Amino acid sequence: MLYGRAEELALIDQLLADARTGRSGAHVLSGPAGIGKTALLDYTAAKAQGLRVIRVAGIELEAELPFAGLHLLLHPVLDRLDALPAPQAAALRSAFGLAPAAPGDRFLVGLAVLSMLAELAEDGPVLCLVDDAQWLDRSSTEALTFAARRLHHEGVLLLFAVRGEAREPAGLTALTTRELTGLDPAASAALLDERYPELAAQVRARLLAETEGNPLALVELPSALSTEQRTGHAPAGSYDLATLPLSTRVQTAFGARAARLDDAATSLLLIAAVEETGRLEIVLAAAAAHHAGPTELAAIEDSGLLVRQGNRITFRHPLARAAVLGAAPMHRRLDAHRALAEALTASRSPEAADRAAWHRAAASTGPDDEIATALETAALRAAERADHALAAAAMERAAELTVEPHTAARRLTCAAHSAATSGDLHRTAALVRRAYRGPVHQTDAPRLDYLRAIVESEFGSRHRAARILIDAAGRAPADLVSMMLVDAMRNGVLVGDAELTEEAATLLQQRTGRTPISEGMIGMARMLGGDDEAALHRLHACAMHAHSHPAGLSPDERMNAAAMGLMTGLDDEARDLLTTLVTDAREQSTLRLLPMRLHYLASAEYATGRLRDATVHAEEALTLADSIGQHHQIDGLRSILAWGAAQIGDEQRCRELAEPTLTAALDRGELATALLATTALGLLDLGAGRYDRVLDRIESASRGPMGSHYMAVFFTPLRVEAAMRTGQPARIGEALERFRRWADASRSPWIQGVYARCLAQTSSDDEAGAHYATAVRLHEKGGRPFERARTQLLYGEWLRRARHKTEARTSLRAALETFDRIGASVWAGRARAELRATGDTGRQPATASILDLLTPQELQVVRLAAHGLSNREIGAQLFLSPRTVGYHLYKAYPKLGVAVRAELPALVHQQ
Repeated sequence: MLYGRAEELALIDQLLADARTGRSGAHVLSGPAGIGKTALLDYTAAKAQGLRVIRVAGIELEAELPFAGLHLLLHPVLDRLDALPAPQAAALRSAFGLAPAAPGDRFLVGLAVLSMLAELAEDGPVLCLVDDAQWLDRSSTEALTFAARRLHHEGVLLLFAVRGEAREPAGLTALTTRELTGLDPAASAALLDERYPELAAQVRARLLAETEGNPLALVELPSALSTEQRTGHAPAGSYDLATLPLSTRVQTAFGARAARLDDAATSLLLIAAVEETGRLEIVLAAAAAHHAGPTELAAIEDSGLLVRQGNRITFRHPLARAAVLGAAPMHRRLDAHRALAEALTASRSPEAADRAAWHRAAASTGPDDEIATALETAALRAAERADHALAAAAMERAAELTVEPHTAARRLTCAAHSAATSGDLHRTAALVRRAYRGPVHQTDAPRLDYLRAIVESEFGSRHRAARILIDAAGRAPADLVSMMLVDAMRNGVLVGDAELTEEAATLLQQRTGRTPISEGMIGMARMLGGDDEAALHRLHACAMHAHSHPAGLSPDERMNAAAMGLMTGLDDEARDLLTTLVTDAREQSTLRLLPMRLHYLASAEYATGRLRDATVHAEEALTLADSIGQHHQIDGLRSILAWGAAQIGDEQRCRELAEPTLTAALDRGELATALLATTALGLLDLGAGRYDRVLDRIESASRGPMGSHYMAVFFTPLRVEAAMRTGQPARIGEALERFRRWADASRSPWIQGVYARCLAQTSSDDEAGAHYATAVRLHEKGGRPFERARTQLLYGEWLRRARHKTEARTSLRAALETFDRIGASVWAGRARAELRATGDTGRQPATASILDLLTPQELQVVRLAAHGLSNREIGAQLFLSPRTVGYHLYKAYPKLGVAVRAELPALVHQQ
């Protein structure tokens, strides 16, 4: 019976009931040692009738070993590997050492876990229990929490127990957490009385006071007392542990049991404590060197310290393991590690060799180049299978054991690179600092500088990061120089530093030769300096080349070219490039590349009037960036979503996204993100008719750092309309002339059309009509539908005021049709009001697309299903389980009015 846990038991019962009905969930139980987390997991397992239960417990000593926890968890179900998509199955086999190491995205294992749990759930609901998650190795935690956040309707329940005072494992903070506290006095007394009815009153009172409601302490502390002590017949002061921390007192109770074992059993127990997998054959093989075997194992089981389950052994409680380790003298712990290293070496597998290297390192008492080399080999194997967190740990330990200082610095640099690749930039920063303290070889210095710049761009100044990269590129090897200089330019553009950006671009061309891409990058730099005409010609040429010859370019080059296309009006061409890049990332399951590619694709889709698709992709990118730790992407994605919300007039959504993003971007000096957020807020106010607020916002931004950035040119259409609406043309200033130069150089009909629209608004009535007609004619050549509709709306308003009602209706109807089609309801309302003012009262609000009834996730699933993909194929592309895909289709069919999958293609293609 669990005393004092009624609320927690009710929660668990509900979660189990949900799993039985197909609803997935993931929860964390958090609290100090002994508070009852394991007991609640045991209760869950006991109540899980009808659920398949898989379980694992983290072990402190294995916290840096490759997927050790995940392997233990999934070992009983590895027969289902062949049911997974081939790349995922290969990634999991490689991670577990069941197949040769294969390169791949580090999140592919997380996808494999998602698919494995969903596959198991095909046979019925699944319960996954993870105890002591704070000691689960980082790679396993990352994979499990990634899966946990993407399980929805499979009938899978994951429960993690994590010690509250320990470090928070990566990803667990994003899951719903239940904090456990001590039992109340009544529950504490009931538990103590049930277990130890013989306690004397004064002993009982003291235990209740000292244990502070900790259930494990209530159970274990009395067991460390003699019969005389429990019954109050021992001399006063014979039981005096009150000065020790509670967890230490519980460890002492476990230690008392271990102290009763003979020497051979103690050796076996210590080997079990330092062995990380619980594999019985390895423990017994190592214990044989200490003349211990099955007889001693049976004695340990009788003591209640170890529990055997098949061919694995586990400690009854982590504090029992801690007690064994804490009581063992240093020389005996070192002997245990050496024995395990010998036992593992005998098995002759790469996985065993890596584990043996870790045990040899644990047994070392000083630098040892042979062990360091073995650990470096283990690190390289981990990196090959994309376990970069483990690679960082192994290379760091190798550096600590290295005799020669330059080699140690090289290994620390490699460790920092692996940490950066794993996404752990805090660890990267610490490793970089350590590497700089030693003598860094000249061949390693550029790579170390590159890593320092990565850390600086995330936590410090992008300006300083760009400077570091430029200074280091002069001595960097060819395989690194291009990445360094492109990163330097990207940082320079984000902070709006023209001189720094051109310096990087020029150096790139000197080192790599003159190519369309390098020419385009120089164009981006010069645009920051105000050289619009020559710069935009370079960008336009680069974007056209990439669209015509994509096969000859790397993915990064195509990404940069797509960005240039968006700046020069080649929106459709950019969208084509980006669609292919996103498709490639999905097919290759390279999650780390998807957020940025989806970000750019969403920008292109907003530009081309596909607001529904753009929002779906930006939301997906935001979720992915958050779940895989790409926090530097998040503000940019929020600003993109804010821009989309402004177009459709969703004020609450726009402000929730843009306002905090603007503040954060300005704090970091990331002007490009700040400009986009400012534009979104300005467009929102313009659509609502708050013209003075638009002017104030734009003028304030233009006077600050944003005003010097080339993207500030896109403030001009907002500024012109707001100034003319309020009768303050003087507040336009020089902005219109800068926009003219941009429009002339862009070669883009839609940009030139917007300039003609601005010119019409600032001209006399005698000239305005001609400028509006020019604007409409330019828009008809193609380009951004939203801007075309805004021009038609303003032209229609002008025509109505000029009493040309028939022509006004034609222009306003065209504007209204576009606004309705893309979902820009606020702007559609303005067009509809103008039409009524012309006497046209028959124009009703357009019927919304039936696809608007779907959630973003449902829309993605429906579209892929309409293209003939199976649920499993859709799940692989969207990183969902097939059952969740099926659930989304189940929810979508009634909304769409269809009954079978075969009806989807016609419905989707006509919308």
